[in-house]
Amino acid sequence: MLSFGIPFALIPLVRLTSDRALMGADANHRVTTALAWAIAATITALNLVLIYLTVRA
Repeated sequence: MLSFGIPFALIPLVRLTSDRALMGADANHRVTTALAWAIAATITALNLVLIYLTVRA
């Protein structure tokens, strides 16, 4: 069940913490944001694979 929820937590988290209008001086740096998007995409892809393998088996 966590595989469904993790992307719904990660994607808004990265999006909100990289928004300068919302976070001001505390917003993520561009490199940090790029790494966070890459990690979020990897985790989401791995969760999709896990869901696929669980349903298929």
